[in-house]
Amino acid sequence: MDRLIPKAIMLLFIVIAIYFVIPPDQKSLYPEFNSIDITDRNGILLRRVLSQDYKTSIWKNLKEISPDLIKATIIKEDKRFFAHRGVDFLALFRSMFENIRCGRVRSGGSTITMQVAKMALNNKKRTIINKLREIIYALKLELYLNKAEILEIYLNRAPYGYQTYGVEAAAQLYFRKSANQLSLSESAILSTLPKSPGLLNPLKNSTHLHKERKKVLEKLIRYKLIDTTSFLCAINEPITIDREKLIFKAPHFVDFVLENTKMEHSSSITSTIDINVQEKIEKMLFTSINGLSKYNVNQGAVVVLDTRSGEIIAMVGSKNYFDEIEGQVNGCLALRQPGSSLKPFLYILALSRGIPMSYLMNDTITEFKLSDGTIFAPRNFGNKYHRYVRAREALGSSFNVPAVYLLNKLGIENFYNLLNKLHFTSISKQPSFYGLSLSLGSGEVRLLELANAYRAIANRGLWSQYRFLRYHNDTIMGERVFSEQVACIITDVLSDNSSRIKAFGDDSPLNLPFPCAVKTGTTKNFKDNWCVGFTEKYTVGVWVGNFDGSPMNGVSGISGAAPLFRDIMIELHRDRYPGHFEKPKSIISLEVCAKTGLIPGSQCATLNEIFIPGTEPKDTCSFCKHGRERILEIQSLFERKNNGLTIIHPNDGDIFKIDPHIPYRNQSISIKVSADTNVKEIILKLNGNLICQKKEREIIYLWQPKPGKHELEALGISKIETKSTKISFTVY
Repeated sequence: MDRLIPKAIMLLFIVIAIYFVIPPDQKSLYPEFNSIDITDRNGILLRRVLSQDYKTSIWKNLKEISPDLIKATIIKEDKRFFAHRGVDFLALFRSMFENIRCGRVRSGGSTITMQVAKMALNNKKRTIINKLREIIYALKLELYLNKAEILEIYLNRAPYGYQTYGVEAAAQLYFRKSANQLSLSESAILSTLPKSPGLLNPLKNSTHLHKERKKVLEKLIRYKLIDTTSFLCAINEPITIDREKLIFKAPHFVDFVLENTKMEHSSSITSTIDINVQEKIEKMLFTSINGLSKYNVNQGAVVVLDTRSGEIIAMVGSKNYFDEIEGQVNGCLALRQPGSSLKPFLYILALSRGIPMSYLMNDTITEFKLSDGTIFAPRNFGNKYHRYVRAREALGSSFNVPAVYLLNKLGIENFYNLLNKLHFTSISKQPSFYGLSLSLGSGEVRLLELANAYRAIANRGLWSQYRFLRYHNDTIMGERVFSEQVACIITDVLSDNSSRIKAFGDDSPLNLPFPCAVKTGTTKNFKDNWCVGFTEKYTVGVWVGNFDGSPMNGVSGISGAAPLFRDIMIELHRDRYPGHFEKPKSIISLEVCAKTGLIPGSQCATLNEIFIPGTEPKDTCSFCKHGRERILEIQSLFERKNNGLTIIHPNDGDIFKIDPHIPYRNQSISIKVSADTNVKEIILKLNGNLICQKKEREIIYLWQPKPGKHELEALGISKIETKSTKISFTVY
C-alpha cells in the first residue's frame, strides 16, 4: 500500500502535465460564425442574428473596439486582470465568504479568463465541479494566450441580452453604431450588461441601469483611468434608445425560431410570420389587457395560424416583451389549464363512438364515484342547471355536468389517447392522474398546441404540425385523427350561435358577422381563460390571465379572451369575409324534436340536426304529446302574468355596444315581441315614435342602433282592449 501511493501521485502529475501540454482547442475559443437575417414571409427583416450558434458575433480585434469600453469592462469584471495568472484567488475567497454570510450565491469571483474558460467549456450550470473545471482551464489558457487575446475573446463572446453576443453586435443593436464609435457613457452601459443582461438591458432604460453606469464611472475616476471632465460629461449623457429604429420585431416569435432551428450555412431565414398582422395584434393585446387590469388581468398571449398550412402568422407571448419582470415569458408556450376549451375533443370522441349531437343528457347536480372511492360532483358555471339538454346545447353552452357524464361513459383512457393523437405533448401522465376532471380541462396544455389541435377540426380531421419557416415545397402531410363527418358536425356546433344561447345569450362576443367556429374556456378560480376558434382561412388562440397563477376577479372566457378574439378575427377578415364551412355529402340532415332530439311527434317543436349515417334517432318523441296539456296551462299562466303581451328581446336594462370593427350598416338590434291569442295587432314605439305596426301576434323587428338611452313600448290591440308593456335599454 505504501508503494502504491507514490505511484498514484506520480500518475496524477503525469496526467496534469499532459493536460497542460496539450494546447486549448481553437474551435472552442474561436467558433465559426456568420450573420443570419431572419425575415417575415414577405422578406421584411425581423432581426439580424450575428451568430450561427448565438455565442459569437461580428468579430472585432481590440484595435477596433473603443478603448473606453475595454477600460470599463476590465474595471467592472476583473480589475486585477493584468496582475493574476488566470485565477484571482483573493476574489474567489472573498466571494466564497460573502456567499456563506448571505446564505445564497451572490458572487462567483470569476476572472475574465475564467469566464472565457466557461464559454469554451460550454458550462451552463453553477456547480462546484464546473467552477473547478473553469479554474483549471483558465490556468491553462494563460499558458498559451496573452492578456490581449483573452480579452479579445471575452469581448467578442460575452452576452449582452436578447441573444446578442459580443460588443459589436451589442453596439449595433442598442446604439446603432460600431464598437469603435461608442462614447464613454455607452461604454460604461455595455460593460454592466454581461453580469445581468436581463435586468440591466438598455431597451428598458431603467433606474438600475443609471445606477450601474454611475458605479462604473466612479470606479474609472477612482483608479484615474478617466478625468473629471470626462466623468461629468458621461454621467450627464442621457440614455436614449430609439425603439422604433431597432430591428427587433416579433421578439417572442424570433426567440422561438432561434430555439427550434439549426441554421447551419444559412445567411437568411424566411419565417412564416406576417409582421403587419403581428404588430396589429401586439397593439390589440396590449390595449385589451390594459382595459382588464382593474379585474387583476395582467397578461395575455395570442397565436394566429394559417388554417390550411399551419403556418404561424402571428405569435404574441405577453403584453409587453420589454417588461422587466415577465415580458419575455412566452404565454403561447407556457403550460396552463385549458378549462372548457378542451371539451370539443371530448364530443369528437363521442361522435366517433356513435353518439349524435341530438343525444339527451342529464344536466342536474350529479355525483360520480371515482375508482378510489371518493365522490366527484361537478358544478356548472354560475351554478345554473337545465335538467335535460341535447349534446349540441351541452357543448355550445359549455355545461360541465354533461361533459363529465360523457367522459365517464366513454372512458378516461379513450379520451386521453385521442388527446395524445392530437399531439398534446404535456398531457403525458397516466390517465388515472387526471381522472374525470380531464373533461373540464384539468391537464395543462400550451396555447400553440391547443390552437393547432383546433386546426385538425378545421381540416376535416387531419392533424398536421404547425410551421414557423417557409419552404418551397408546400405539400402538407396530415395524420387522420377522426373522420371528416365528425369534424363537420363539431364545426357546425361551434359555429352555431343558437347552441350557446342558454349560457351566453344571443349577442355574445362569439356571435361574429361571418361563419366562425369558436369555444371559450375558464379554469377554476378564474386563473386562466381562453378563446380558440377558426374560419376557413385562420385559426386563432387567445389566452388571458396572470403568469404567476393569481386569479382574475370574476373574468371568464366570454368576458376576458372572447372580446379580443372577436376583434382579432374581424381584423384578419377586414378585406373579405370568409365563406361558409362545407359539409360532406354523406352527412344526413333531419328535423328532430327540440326538447328530446328524437323523431318529432305531432305536438313537438322541431329544429334541424345533422348526423353521421347510422346515428340518426330511431324512436318518436312521446314526451311532448303527453305533456302538451301541462305546457299550455303554464303558457296561459305566463301570458296572464305578463298581461298577454311580452317583449322577449331586449330585456329591461340591457346594454349594447356599437362595434367599431363592423360596418355600421351591418349592425342591428333584434326586437322580438309576442302576444296571446286575443291580440290582433302589435304596435312598436321607440322613444314615443312609431317604428313598426303589424297585424300579427309575434313580430321581429331589426333596428339600427343609435347611442343613448332608449324606451321601447309595445302595444297589443284586441277587440276588447289595448295592452301595453315597456322596457328601457342603452346603446354605447
